Amino acid sequence: MSAERDRLQLLGAKAEEIVAGLPAWDGESPAVLVTVVDPVTRLRLGHRFVPAAAAPGARHLHVVREAS
Repeated sequence: MSAERDRLQLLGAKAEEIVAGLPAWDGESPAVLVTVVDPVTRLRLGHRFVPAAAAPGARHLHVVREAS
């Protein structure tokens, strides 16, 4: 169990580093939610909204509609 906890801590630190390096979203322009997920456990390690124009190449895009 300790090895798995250590692995997740290392992945979490790397996810924070990746997310922190993404451009900031202004809150008004179109945005993309970038999520970092552990491929083994499927746990979300980090996320951030980024401007759609500056979004890194994404493998999966999901449309999320606003609630009316």
